[in-house]
Amino acid sequence: MRILIDTNILIHLEDNKVIEEHFSTLYKLAAENQCAVYYHEVCLEDIKRDKDKDRKEIINSKIQKYSPMPNPGEMPLDFSSNIGEKNPNDKIDNIQLYQVYKGYVELFISEDKGIHKKANKLGIEKKVMTAQQVSKYLEEKFTLSYPAHPILKHESVRKLEPHFNSSFFNSLKSDYDSEKFMNWIEKCAREDRQCYNLKIDDQLSALLIYNEEIVKNHKLEGITESAIKICTLKAGDDALGIKLGELFLNKMFQLCLTKNINYLYVTTYDKQKGLIFLLKKYGFELHDTFKNNVGETENIFLKSLKKENQIGKKGSQIHPFYRDNQNKYVVPIEKRFYTSLFKDGNLRAETLFDAIDYGLQEVQGNTIIKAYISKTQILSPKKGDLLFFYSSGHYKSIEPIGEVIEHRRVNDFDELWKIVKSKTVYSREYLEKMFEERNFLTMTIFRFVDYLDPVIKFEEIKKLKSFSNKFQSFTKLHETDYKLIKNKYLNESRIIH
Repeated sequence: MRILIDTNILIHLEDNKVIEEHFSTLYKLAAENQCAVYYHEVCLEDIKRDKDKDRKEIINSKIQKYSPMPNPGEMPLDFSSNIGEKNPNDKIDNIQLYQVYKGYVELFISEDKGIHKKANKLGIEKKVMTAQQVSKYLEEKFTLSYPAHPILKHESVRKLEPHFNSSFFNSLKSDYDSEKFMNWIEKCAREDRQCYNLKIDDQLSALLIYNEEIVKNHKLEGITESAIKICTLKAGDDALGIKLGELFLNKMFQLCLTKNINYLYVTTYDKQKGLIFLLKKYGFELHDTFKNNVGETENIFLKSLKKENQIGKKGSQIHPFYRDNQNKYVVPIEKRFYTSLFKDGNLRAETLFDAIDYGLQEVQGNTIIKAYISKTQILSPKKGDLLFFYSSGHYKSIEPIGEVIEHRRVNDFDELWKIVKSKTVYSREYLEKMFEERNFLTMTIFRFVDYLDPVIKFEEIKKLKSFSNKFQSFTKLHETDYKLIKNKYLNESRIIH
């Protein structure tokens, strides 16, 4: 990336005083990510006019570490006349703006309000930023934010070293030979591989170790680009029933999308039937088999995250993608249930209980497949329809999106509880009371697919045509409202057309 810096930025970076944090962040991110930072030689005229002689000498001596912009474009006279030129400073500003206007640099950093006004006039305001704006832009562009979850930790395998000899790893040592397994996990630590893990009372209870691999390392037949391997996926007995497998897989899907990696794979034994069922459910396919270092046969299950490879797949097999050529509904949900059902949502505040056993009781917050229970008599939502969850009360925002798997009225409580007990935020007692009022409840099983970014705030929600009933119950979303939401809030890379 080519970045042009204005005179005032040079002075801030090289002046003989403590600089503000965003200036140092800007310099650090630009250097770390091989951004070419230039100054235009015309700005030296500004420095020559500086009345502070000491500062002028300091700037002139330090500017040598920056490169002048190579082969800058010659500004035509009509360019200046169109945006105004009253004095020599204006001409310097215009010459620099011309370089951005022509695309000879990607960004121009300036603190000059007049330059920003001219950028607006030229329609290049998104390429002309203050130092603070550029710092934020570079941070978002170059700093990878790992998908997080309140009960999981994302950290280096090195942090797990105190647990290497714990009973948690006994089954893995048995499968792969104890000495060979220890050599392998020590290698993971040396290479600083990353993992997601769950600890209960400081004891390791669930773990996923992964590794990003280039082609020559993964050796996947027919795959000519990088892939992420799930090296180890294990949950201990005290974490069973929490749907941690779904949670781990969802984090890995998000990570692949964040890093623009199209393939995720894992190896299994035939005896791991539960894991194989889970993998197939979410679109992994048997890619190959091989003999491991102890002579046993392992299966390679591969998941493609290319949209074109989702054609022909159905339901959860296309996760984390979804289709939008069907009806859409807005679904109201109270804050207290929202915070459990969507545990890693942006609206949900972190609690003191996330890191301890209490968080494990909220099983439904860790699943991809979830259940919403209501008293609604509206039965129009069908399989494949999209759900936009409106958190009423305190939040008054729309953030999570789901895809209907099943939506129907249930007249038998035992049948209802059997289906939803591991997917719903409601307790059995709470649901029994709801059921007694009408002798039926409406069950909505759905696949959680994504969060809106940013969330839709109440000020925008009120403008929707569909809001006429205040979203008191399932409300069909007008297609015009959906188009507005899609254009502003949806990540279209997740949508299969």
